[in-house]
Formats: sequence, structure tokens, C-alpha cells
Amino acid sequence: MFAYIVNMSIRLLEIYKKLTLTGSIYLHCDPTASHYLKMLMDTVFGPTNFRNEIVWRRTGSHNKMKRWGPIHDIILFYTKSRDFVWNSPHRPYMLGHVREHFIEDGKGGYRTAYYGNVLTGSGIRGGESGKPWQGIDPTAKGRHWAIPGQIWDELEEDISALTQHQKLDLLYERGLIKIEPGAAWPMYEHAINPNAGPAAPDIWAFQPYTQGTVFGTKEGVDEDIRWLSTKDKERLGYPTQKPVSLMKRIINASSKPGDLILDPFAGCGTTIAAAQSLGRRWIGIDISPFAIQLIRKQRLEIGFSGLQVGVDYTIEGLPTTREGACLLADQDKKAFEVWVISQIDGIPNEKKGADKGIDGRIPFKPDGKISKYAVVSVKGGKLTADDVRALASVATRETKTSLGFGIFITLNNPTTGMRADAASAGVTTINGIVYQLVQILTVEDILRGKRPNLPFIDRTVAYRKAPPIEEPKTQQDLLEWNNQ
Repeated sequence: MFAYIVNMSIRLLEIYKKLTLTGSIYLHCDPTASHYLKMLMDTVFGPTNFRNEIVWRRTGSHNKMKRWGPIHDIILFYTKSRDFVWNSPHRPYMLGHVREHFIEDGKGGYRTAYYGNVLTGSGIRGGESGKPWQGIDPTAKGRHWAIPGQIWDELEEDISALTQHQKLDLLYERGLIKIEPGAAWPMYEHAINPNAGPAAPDIWAFQPYTQGTVFGTKEGVDEDIRWLSTKDKERLGYPTQKPVSLMKRIINASSKPGDLILDPFAGCGTTIAAAQSLGRRWIGIDISPFAIQLIRKQRLEIGFSGLQVGVDYTIEGLPTTREGACLLADQDKKAFEVWVISQIDGIPNEKKGADKGIDGRIPFKPDGKISKYAVVSVKGGKLTADDVRALASVATRETKTSLGFGIFITLNNPTTGMRADAASAGVTTINGIVYQLVQILTVEDILRGKRPNLPFIDRTVAYRKAPPIEEPKTQQDLLEWNNQ
């Protein structure tokens, strides 16, 4: 834990430097580290810039241990200063609340049933409740300001710290008090529709089987930010993946169209997808080359109907030349392996340690239906005469799933003997096409666009296809989208 906090402290300091004065930061963590991170966030951002500890329900199940079921994560919300972007998000009323406190207005909406002088009580008071407000003096008419508690029940608002005039100001700012010229008293009027509701709370918890209980929607409580189930179409198989809608709620609340969103731990690109769909600019950073390829292939090319690298966005930090590949191989052997395999639509073995001669696998479908996996070996350093023969042996061992296919990728040029060893592994014929079982590619081959010769490479396994994300097309569409 201490090592993790040290790691995070360096990064949070850099984030603080880059954050605009009106910017916000949301730090997602689990309860085992949230209290340590809050102390760190207080140190970096200042305790006065702490806004919320948000509780998000991350799962619908829990294990059977001798404790309460652990089903939530923590999101710490801090700002750079007191002057920050805040779009005042609201949530819908519960249907039961509407039926209890409002009546139908005959126009498809609901309103309060109050009439006449509802904001005052009889008798004179000497405090603020007896003083004039908005030019109206209750004392002159033998009354005082007194707001019924039921009004606050309707609004689901905490007003315990407000004075009587501040309460009136709050209602007036919300458009709930009307003052007609010449009228004796201000009038309270509260009409609601499915787009109006109480301020969004700091507990975000989807409640299964509550469909039909929320006013103006068929969805259940907080269904828009429900956790990803094991069978969810959005799931990409990436660890700790969050739903796009969760990121949308955060981005909508704390930014404006055109603002720049930074996710320094981008993962599979959930924040990037949310920012792109909401008309924000974005930067995503991740240490894994496979994550970068996943974002490029699935999130941007598939999710947004063909956004093109180099045209719509850029990728920085990954090799584009052999010299860059050599530098990466020298700096981090595992990162080099992951990058190479990701380039050819393979699934890298990102775990460090013994890999039984398999650095990754390339999924393919020989019959167009059932996936098989060609085994991949990557060599970024000095080659030996046994390297290709070792790969052929592994491919033979894995014949049930690989059909004997092995792909040998090397940074340096292979010897004539190595090419002969690859050829001696033999060939196979699938659907009338002859394929060499063991194939050799260099990094330069891959940078030029050459790929392994396999029967129908199955990119849907390495990069699962999520539903395309609808994008706003006009400024008006964007405004309506942000108001949803």
C-alpha cells in the first residue's frame, strides 16, 4: 500500500500542475485504498477543495464471507479551486413521490396543489422572518415569512443551514416563486416534468427490478450507470472496465462542450469514448501498448464508425521505425513483446514470468466459426539457432488449439538456417489454400504492413466489438444530449 501511495503521489502532483483553475478531478478506487488516497488528495489539492466522496455500486453479487457484501467503489471528487465548472446535474423523482406531493395539471404534467398565501404565517415576528423580502413587507400585513415543510419534501432539499430569506432566495432562483406586479404576495408554483428532479446525490447505485418506479422513464433507479454484467455487450474483457455511461455522468457534470478531458490511466478507453461522444476533446495515457491498440481498434475505429489515426487523432509513444522498436526493446522487453503482438491483432501475454514459450496468440477461424489460436514467439535481442525449432515444438504441443501454427517475430534479421527450420515445419491445406505452419516476420515487415498468413484472422476475439456510440451531429443536438 505504501508503494502504491508513493506511486500515486507523483502522478497526482503532475495532474495538479496540468489541471486548469476551473477543472475537476475524479479519482476512482476501492474501499481498501480510498481513505489513504483521500489523505493524499487533501495534501495535493487541499481539504477545502474536497467536494464529494461518491459511492458507486460496481456489482450485483458478492462472495460469501463473514462480512457485509462488498459491492461498491469510491470516487473522490476534488477541484483545483472554488471556481470550478459545475452543471448542476439532477435525477428524476421517484414515481411514488410525484403521486404523493403533486397533482396532474391536465396538460400531461404535474404541479403543486398550493394556492394563495402559502409562504407566510399569521402573526408578527421580530427576526428575519418579519423583515421585507423582494420589496414585500409581511409585518405591515400582520404576518411573517413561513415556508411549509412539505415544500422542502417536494424538493428533497437540505435547507437546515439557511436563514428564512436564504430559503426564499433559493426558491426564487429555482423559478419556484413568482412575483406578479401589483400582487400582494409572492406565489409558490412548482410544475415538474420527467426532465426535472432533485439534485443528484453522492450515492450512485443501480437498483435491480425497480423498473417502472421512476417518474418519466421505464428505467430503474440509476439504471443509466449500472455495472457491467458478465454478458454485457459493452464488456471488452478488460480488467476493471467501467461503463461508458458512468464516465458520461461525470463529464456532463464537470465540463462543457469543447473542454479537454484527461485520463492518465486510460485502460480500454472508456473515458475517451464518453468524451468523444459528448463533444469534448481528450487525451488518454496508458502504459500498455495492448490497451492503446484496444482503444484504437475497438473504441475509435469501431465505436465511432471509422475515426482514423493521423487524421482524427494521433498516437504518441509507440514505435513507428525499427530504431524506435530497438529503443523500446532495450527499455522494456515485455512492453516490446506486447507492442509487437498488438500490431498484428494478437492477444499478448502481458503477465511477466514464465510463459512456456508463448508470448501471445493470434486468433483465427479456419472454418469461419470456431476460433483457433496461432502461438507467437517474439525475440528482441540476440537470436540462437534453436529459437525457431523451439517455437515449432511449442506449436506442435498446442496443436489442438493452434493446428500447429507458430509465428516467430524478430527484431533482427533471421539467418538462412532459421528460415530453413521454419520451412521444415511443413505446411497445411485449409479450404484449398496452402499455409506454412511456422512463419517468420521481422519488426520491419510488420511496420511495412505485412501480417501472418492465417485463414481468417478473428479480430473480434482480440478486440471485442461494442455497440456503436451515437454522436451528436449539431450544436443543438449536443445541448440536448448534455441535458439528458
